[in-house]
Amino acid sequence: MKKALEEAEKKARLRDSNIEEIIGQVAVGLSADQQKLLLEVLHNTTGENYFIGKRKKKTDGVKFVQIIMDNYNYLCKINYLSSAEKAFLMDLTPYLEFKTNIIVERSDDEEEVDADSASPSYLAKVFNKNRGNISSLMNGLLTKGILAVAESGMTTDDGRVCTSRTWFVNPNIMCCSPKDGVDKATQKIFKRSLKNFKVEGSSKKHQLPIYLF
Repeated sequence: MKKALEEAEKKARLRDSNIEEIIGQVAVGLSADQQKLLLEVLHNTTGENYFIGKRKKKTDGVKFVQIIMDNYNYLCKINYLSSAEKAFLMDLTPYLEFKTNIIVERSDDEEEVDADSASPSYLAKVFNKNRGNISSLMNGLLTKGILAVAESGMTTDDGRVCTSRTWFVNPNIMCCSPKDGVDKATQKIFKRSLKNFKVEGSSKKHQLPIYLF
């Protein structure tokens, strides 16, 4: 009996020592082996199965669109965009689909997933603008490589089948995803956009300061 108690105390001291060592390493980060040891100690102590996860923050899930500032400022500096085009792009930010940068319809009571792609008529309605003016802006930005339309039948990573009426915004200007997480179909569409481009009235060729892909 005494020997069993001594053995149990020895194991407890070893366990406490291991925990203290691991806790001491938390400030500099735990290795994979240390994480595994910690989970084993917790399981042996409580009988429960644990995993190491990230606590969800209040800001997780917040919708965002990143403006690639160096590129946007460069286009403004060389007068590539008109005031109306710049205002229109800012109006588009709430309507970009995550990862694909597709312009989609939005509604307060609808989920973001599988939203319909937005047409010029839809945008004219939500922006309270003339449809002809919206179409003119979009076609102008299409010519400049800021917007693009899909090839019929193109499929995104998430399985959205695009049509020739599916509009995209160039992620090198505005990006609705982690900068290294742009959908492959979107990357393909804009692969050659805004490279060796010219400003109307000038023969000088330009390159953006930054390309995400």
